[in-house]
Formats: sequence, C-alpha cells, structure tokens
Amino acid sequence: MPVAMEVWEIAVRGMTCGHCVGSVTRAIEAVPGVESVVVDLEAGRAEVSVDPAVARREAVERAIHEAGYATEDLGPPTSPSPIVAIVGRTPEPPTPITPPAPSPAVESSSREEWDLAIGGMHCASCVVRVETALKAVPGVEDVRVNLATERAAVVVDPDRVDVGDLAGAAAGAGYSARREEWAFGAQAAARLREERAASVAYWRNRLIVGVAATIPLVALGIGSMLVPAWGHAAWLGWSMAGLAAFLQAALGWPYIRGAWQRLRQGSANMDTLIALGTSTAFAYSLVHLLAGRLHQAHFFMDAGIILTLITLGKFLEVRARGNAGAAVERLLDLAPRTARRIVEGGRVVEAPLSDVRRGDRLRVLPGETIPVDGDVVEGESEVDESMLTGESTPAPKRPGDRVTGATLNGDGSLVIEAKRLGKESALEQIVRLVLAAQGSKAGVQRLADRVSSVFVPIVLAIAGATLLGWGLLGGDWGRAVLNAAAVLIIACPCALGLATPMAVAVATGRGARAGLFIREASALERMDRLGTIVFDKTGTLTEGRPSLVATHALPGWDEAGLVALIAAAEASSEHPLARAFAGKANGRPVADFRAIRGRGVSAAVDGRKVLVGSRALLMEQGVDVAALDPIADAWEAEAKTVLCAAVDGRAAGAAALADRLKPHAREVVATLRSQGADVVLLTGDNPATARAVASELGLPADRVIAGVLPDAKAATIESIRNDPKQKGVAMVGDGLNDAPALAAADVGIALGTGADLAKAAADVVVASGDLRAVPQALKLGRETLKAIRQNLFWAFAYNTLGIPVAALGLFGRYGPMIAALAMSLSSVTVVARSGWLARLDLDDPAQD
Repeated sequence: MPVAMEVWEIAVRGMTCGHCVGSVTRAIEAVPGVESVVVDLEAGRAEVSVDPAVARREAVERAIHEAGYATEDLGPPTSPSPIVAIVGRTPEPPTPITPPAPSPAVESSSREEWDLAIGGMHCASCVVRVETALKAVPGVEDVRVNLATERAAVVVDPDRVDVGDLAGAAAGAGYSARREEWAFGAQAAARLREERAASVAYWRNRLIVGVAATIPLVALGIGSMLVPAWGHAAWLGWSMAGLAAFLQAALGWPYIRGAWQRLRQGSANMDTLIALGTSTAFAYSLVHLLAGRLHQAHFFMDAGIILTLITLGKFLEVRARGNAGAAVERLLDLAPRTARRIVEGGRVVEAPLSDVRRGDRLRVLPGETIPVDGDVVEGESEVDESMLTGESTPAPKRPGDRVTGATLNGDGSLVIEAKRLGKESALEQIVRLVLAAQGSKAGVQRLADRVSSVFVPIVLAIAGATLLGWGLLGGDWGRAVLNAAAVLIIACPCALGLATPMAVAVATGRGARAGLFIREASALERMDRLGTIVFDKTGTLTEGRPSLVATHALPGWDEAGLVALIAAAEASSEHPLARAFAGKANGRPVADFRAIRGRGVSAAVDGRKVLVGSRALLMEQGVDVAALDPIADAWEAEAKTVLCAAVDGRAAGAAALADRLKPHAREVVATLRSQGADVVLLTGDNPATARAVASELGLPADRVIAGVLPDAKAATIESIRNDPKQKGVAMVGDGLNDAPALAAADVGIALGTGADLAKAAADVVVASGDLRAVPQALKLGRETLKAIRQNLFWAFAYNTLGIPVAALGLFGRYGPMIAALAMSLSSVTVVARSGWLARLDLDDPAQD
C-alpha cells in the first residue's frame, strides 16, 4: 500500500533573507520522515510534506529551534499546537520542548527584505553613498546596492521603518528610491522590458539632441580655423556660445545638478568630475568671449563634443546593460497567462492563471505549456524540461509524477493537480534566485567600492594641481584649463562601478539557461580557488537505486527466462531490491507469495515453486548451491548484491544487483582530474562497496573516505579544508542528507530537481542530476572571475595611464575630447567583455 503523505504548515519566526530560508530548509530536511520542504520567506512559514508513520512534529519544531529560528509558543501540552496545521488530519498535542534562547540573529521576528529601484546612480562611488545613506535609517539592518541592475536589496524591520524613510534618505544623498512590489510572469516581464526600453529611449533621445547641436558647433569651430575672417567675427563666437550653452543645459545640467547636491553634502562623484570638466571649459571660453578675445573662445566646441561623447558612452552602456538583464525577462516570459481548469461536470474552462487555486485540476493539451507546478493524475506524455534542467531530452510523465510550470508538454494529454502556485512555483524561485545572485557582491566588488569612495577626491586634487601647475608655473592658462578638464573627464569611475556587477549579471543569466543557479556572486569568485572536489556517492555519482547488472544461468536455463521467474517472484515484494526487476515478469501469474524478512521471497510462478534470496536461505531450504559459489564469490568481491534462485528445489542461477554509476560519471571525474583537481569520494557506504565504485570511476583507493554518517560529513569537509596543503574544497551532493557538508564546503554544489531547487543548501544548484553540470559550473566561475579581473584591469588602466598623460598635457589641444572618448570607451569595454559571458560554451573545454 502506498504511504499516505501529510502536509504540515509551520510558522517560522526570525527569517530575513534567502540564507535563512536555506538554513531552515536544511534543518527540516534532516528530520527522519520528511519528504520535501517549501519555505516561504514572505509568509514566514514552512510547508512540510511528511510520512506520518515516521516523522514527528516535535522533531521538526526542535530542528527549527536548533537552527537558530523561532516558532510560536507551543502552549500547554494538552492543547493543540497553534503553529502546526495538518492537512486532512486533526492535530494531536505535541510533546513539549524547550526552545533555546533566541540568538541575536532572530531577535526581531518581523524582518523583511524590500526591493528598491534606485535612480541617479552613475558610478561605484554612487553605490557607496546610497548604501551609506540607507544604512543610516533606523530599522535598516542590511543594504546591498547593485549598479548594473540599479536595485537595492534592503533588510528592514517594518515596525521601525517605512518606504518614505528610505526614499527620504536616498533623496538626501542625491538619489531617488522607490519600492517595487514583485509581480510574476508575463506582467513582470512586460514591466522589466518597459523599464529597459524607457532607459534606452531616454539616452537615445539625449544623444540625438547632442549630435544635432554638436554638428553645427563643430562646423563653426572648424570654419573659424579654416577661414581667417571668421576667427575674429563676433557672430561666430556668440553662435558657438549659444550652441554650447544649449548643450550644457540639455546634456550637462543633470551632471551639474548632481555635482551641486554632492557639494552640499561635502562629497563628490562622477557628476562632479564631468560637471567641473565641461563647465570649466565653457566658462573659460565665455570669459574670453565677453572680454573680446574671440580667438580664445574655441573651447566652446570642446565642451560640446565632450558632453556628446559622454552621452554616446552612456547610451551604449545602458543598451548593453539592458541586454544583460534579458535572461530574467526570458524566464518570466515562459509563464503562461491562462490555464484550462476542470470544473464540475468535467467541463473545461479557460481561466486566468491568477484564478487557479491549489488542488484545482487542469487539462494540458499536446504542445501546450504546463501552467503550474503539480502532479499528474491522468494521462501520459513526455515533457520538455529544458528551461529548468538544460536537458533537451523530454522526460516521460505518468500519473504520480511531478511536473513543473512553464515546461512544454509533448504529444500526450495530461490532467494535473495544482500544487505550488505563484511565489512557491519553481519558475518564480528560479527568477528570484537569479535576481538575488545579480544583486549580491563579490569580494573584488567590495574592494572596488572602497577604492571609488576615495578615488574622486584624489582626482580633484590632481586636477587642481594640474590647473595651478600649468597656469602659475607654465604661464599658459589655456593649456591649464584644457589639461585639468582632461584629468577630470578621463578619471570618471563609471567602468570601475560596472566591472563586477555586469559580469555577475551576465554570468548568472548564462548559468540559468544551462540549468545552473548561483546563489551569490562570491561563489563564482571562490570557484577559482578550488583544489579538491568531494563527491557524495549514492544519488550523486550513482543512480541511488539497485539495478540488475549481471545474471548467470545454470545449464538447462536461459538468462531471460531466469530473470522473468525472479521478477515474477519479486513483483509483490516491497523490498528496495525488488525494484531492480520491475517490468521484467512478462505477465506471469503468481500465487502463494511469502516474504522472508531480510532474506528473500518465495512464490508459485506458473505452478512452479520459486525461491529467491541469499545463498544461506537456499541452503537452509535444502538447495545445493555449490554450482553458484564461484560466480557469487566473484560478484561479492566486486561489492555487488547477489540473489540466488531455485526452482522446484533445484538451483537455477543467480543475479547481481548494484547501484549503477550515473551517465558521464567516469567522464566527469576524469575531466576534473585532468584539470588538476583532487577528486575524493565521500560516502556512508561500506569500504568494499566504496572501493568498487571508486575503481569504476578510475579513482585510487586512497581517494575514498567510506563509512561516514551524514552528520559527520561536514566535519570531514572541515578537516580537508583545514589541511594546509589543500586549496579550496567543493562538495557535490544531492542536497538532502548532504546539506551540512554542502554548507561546510567553500563551494557547495547540489544536484536537485524542479520544486526542490530553491531549498538546496548549496552555493550552486543544478536543476538536473546531470554530473556534467559540475565542470560546467566550475568553468562558469573561472570565466566570470577572469572577466571581472579583466574588467577591473581596463577600468584601472584607463585611469592609471590616462590621468598622468592628461595632466602632463600629452593629449595636446584635443585633450578633453580624447579624455571623453577614452572614458566612454572604458565603460563600453567593460560592458562588452561582460557580455561575452552570455556566449560562453560551457561544454567546450577549449573555450576556457
């Protein structure tokens, strides 16, 4: 009889972020009898599917407390627990437990993470100032600002702070902030697309205006050089002044306003540098024009060209940044808008997806997108789950199988029961995971933020020294203004602020397309420092279930007939070994079935008495098994499980069962070792079995750690990490009993599926069980860090080389224009290098 599952809903207090969700999930999953867990951060609850014959509510509650989180008071022992609602069952009074003292991490039970859209940021120093301003608001506990996505993730106590406080703090720092409630599916995709289009259109229109005014300005400037009479014409000087003033107002005013706001706060950023550089050139020419020295008014052209070049760079940057965020839009576009709901009388009604409720039955026709996460109750089909797993081969689905919303149904018709909707669905969890990763920061980004906070004041000092040096010492104030403006403009730290977040945003989108979901940017950075890759065995390197791997028939029997008899005898058995013979009985009639606990089975098959089990069982029943001893001894030496069979009291043959290696397991291990990684097999299985599996994988015996219980795996990982000879350690497991080890490793990689995606305890979640994703994930990490390093190199190189060249006047007459072009190119270079990650072939070792 199949086990009747129950679903418990447990209120959990003290969760503030995705890391908390992972901690609570891992704790609950470790409780015996727990089948699956879905933790909802916003609702503050956990939905736990359990085998009620094994799981205990007090054990689940205790696990939550021991993880450092709280639940509601349990109340007296005679009253039902107010925190546990059992679906379809009247709750029983729980055994009282004593929760531990609350830790500082969970003193507030109402923390929330708000997503803010931040306006007005230009560079890395802007990021620092926004974070500083928001962190100063009472009730704000953590802030993560991302320049590439123009978002801030703010952890707050909603009882102490509201959105107005945050918006006011941002405004005081010179930026705008608004909270955006998350919308799902096509609505969210449309909103993101509209924002991207509006941003691109804004900068495109500014660029058109700039080009339209700059062309006649340049024509007049060149004309004054080619036509001597124009050089002293007042009309030409005032015409150029008018065009330059228009460009200062249309393109330069936002920078001037931003610089003024920073000045009032006693700070400076990119706005300050651009505003000073362009307005100084404009003001210098205007002073000479008013004094009648028309031949000294040619800097009007420089100021106009500089602003137009800067606008061109911003346009190219915004357009590329929008393309980097398209991965999230494509994921959201996968969600269908409607579903075919089955109502009373069996009628099918097409309804908006928002109207679907848990428990509804939905009809999915051939070729349609599956609307929600659920279980198949009728029909058979094959489903393309490539959007989730990256695997192009469709997965067969039959009644009882789980399906995931946004996957594509094949040529069969299905009826599914809705299970997880909206924010509980696998697709939305994927999207949130990608967005969280894009908003996180790598260590190198924190370094860049710190550098940028002191960079602008240093540049201002260098520009001031350049101005005074050329003016006072060189006596050439014209060159002084030019060179100082060039220093200010070329030093703008736009590229510095984009170097890391752009690479992370593109890399996480590329990973999502391949079924790899990275939880935070720092995981990508740590992948470059890995020296040891530790694999769990069962369910990770192996299929996790026994399979028939060999048969031996004695004379008078053929192997196919022997397997059919064994399968028929095992058909009624619930022992895990019996599953290896599923579907091989060929419909033979069975009678008088009897299970011999822990030893074997007997049954009448086609009127013949069949006995299947160990050699000891057959000998006890008087069967001579001497003819089977050689092959059985050989199989047992290879750590295979041996089942012997007798028919009508005579030995007929034997079958060998083993947990097969997963496809590509040998290939993956060989690939990692060829790349210099130390591959280790860590398992709770017995040493003989572990060594046999290691031999199949091509691993030496000294790379096997066997007999390790799940709770000791984390300690084993820690001991490897503490070895001074070792580099970083990655743990690859199935995400359930390996959760502590995954968390203990420098990088945890969990092989999961579908709805289990967001509950994994790892830094990287592989939506499929395909082991080839492990070297893919490591390659993505290496390439991302390589891109970040190159981005930072170019960002610093433009400044390091450009500032002294500009200060020394080596750019000559066209210094400010060359500086503006170089500043724009630095941002475009960083964006383009990051964009290359979107085309990274994760399967090609040559593209590394």
